[in-house]
Amino acid sequence: MIVSHAHRFIFLRTRKTAGTSIEIALSTLVGADGVITAVSPRDEQMRSAWGGRRPQNHLRHGISAQPDLVRPGPADGVRFYNHMPAIEARRELGTRIWSAYFKFCFERNPWDKVVSLYYHRHRGPRRPTMNAFFDSGEALDCLNWPIYTTSGAVAVDFVGRYERLADDLALALSQVHVPAPERLPRAKSQFRPASAGYRTELSERERERVAELFADEIDYHGYKY
Repeated sequence: MIVSHAHRFIFLRTRKTAGTSIEIALSTLVGADGVITAVSPRDEQMRSAWGGRRPQNHLRHGISAQPDLVRPGPADGVRFYNHMPAIEARRELGTRIWSAYFKFCFERNPWDKVVSLYYHRHRGPRRPTMNAFFDSGEALDCLNWPIYTTSGAVAVDFVGRYERLADDLALALSQVHVPAPERLPRAKSQFRPASAGYRTELSERERERVAELFADEIDYHGYKY
């Protein structure tokens, strides 16, 4: 999650949508008063090399940035974290800021997103079958609908598409009169084989399971298999 008070925008980081890469790039635009949430140690190294700011203003008052707190996700003492839902972000930021700032995030074809998560979670040769991956409930870990909606309604001003990442990021930033970065870092792009397309990875039943689990995202965005 990124909050820029200077440019008056809020970026909600969704899952498997190049969110880490976007967050690293956006952290170069944030001033000392902005919010930058933590990423993994490996990605923090990439952020440092990219010239971005480290996590800041993401902990609750009086909490110091000890190593066990500077990590992704919710934890004691953490006020803002990656993949934070809109309803929580609005509560923490306050209605005035939430209403006044431009809010955006990204979404991705759910069939492609599930395959991406599968290879991200299971990187070795002993990975489970795709069917076992669904049965475990892991596939739902990349459901983004609850992040950018409240009570079933989209709560952000713009949902860009992963499939046109550069153009939609430029479009989002143009709303706050900020030029888009010339390129993005490639975080977490090394896990999935280039040949692992979702049409070849998913069986007919797994295709149907994605349609069932991600029905809200598919219906709203018009994604097709």
